[in-house]
Amino acid sequence: MSKAKAVKLLVALLFVIGASMAAFADTAEVRFAGLGGQSQNGLYTYPYYLTIDNGAQIAMICDDFLHQSNVGDTWLANITNLASGDLSNTRFNNLTAYQEAAFLLMQINDSNQTEWGNINFAVWKIFDPDVAMGDTPPGTLGPGYWYNMAQTTDVSNLDFSGVRIVTPTTKNSDGGDQEFMYLTPEPGTLMLIGSGLIGLFSQRKRFA
Repeated sequence: MSKAKAVKLLVALLFVIGASMAAFADTAEVRFAGLGGQSQNGLYTYPYYLTIDNGAQIAMICDDFLHQSNVGDTWLANITNLASGDLSNTRFNNLTAYQEAAFLLMQINDSNQTEWGNINFAVWKIFDPDVAMGDTPPGTLGPGYWYNMAQTTDVSNLDFSGVRIVTPTTKNSDGGDQEFMYLTPEPGTLMLIGSGLIGLFSQRKRFA
């Protein structure tokens, strides 16, 4: 690996770490940076890309069907660690609902991209039973499948320490921006990546 590439990778790592650390601030500035292009039933679904305190863009899921946010919007938000058990700054203040939604968020991966819209509708249904999930898109499991999975899975003993809830400080307003949830990189993973890059760079210098 060239010195220039190693430096670029280190810079990228610092951006990720910075975004992760920002998640621990009591109040942060959030910006709706963009959409991932997924849509279902005429609505955009996961992933939504947001920044926290001008950090790197983070893929998030929207859990809030009752409000609306637009690309380019900025607002102040409280960042809550779901594992803390203190949901006083969240919009719904419902531990079971957040755990079920977090469980579904943790099921999202690159191999089930066709299910992302279904999963997002299931998350909306968890917090708002009146949400109409629509028909099952052809070739997919459907939102009802994921909703039932969340409802019937024992989520009480799962590790939610990597789950963050991003709630507007005006959480009780009828209007305003939406609430989002996301997964933070595990600290151990960040350290391994950083150690590997530093080691690679050191080897390069030694044998150059």
